[in-house]
Amino acid sequence: MEASFLHEGVFFFDPGDGIYRDHFPGNPVVPGSVIIHAFLRAHARAGKARPVGVANFRFKRFVSPGEYRYAMGEEGHEIRCTLFDNNRAVVTGTLVL
Repeated sequence: MEASFLHEGVFFFDPGDGIYRDHFPGNPVVPGSVIIHAFLRAHARAGKARPVGVANFRFKRFVSPGEYRYAMGEEGHEIRCTLFDNNRAVVTGTLVL
């Protein structure tokens, strides 16, 4: 099925955010919950229906604070989410409508 809604943009996970002092000192990593929340906010900013859940988020490698391109595509009652680092998918998952 082809995506009927496609939203692309850039997430910036601020290296100066206090969360990284403890996650993890000397080698900061963006928590998965922060990445999922970024997708939820991007979906809300697009003015789409509120998701009722998240499913199947996969973290293929650690994500350091910084700037990352993302894409979201609607397929039926799901929003497919992908976070890229240098055109390589590093996080994938689904928001369920």
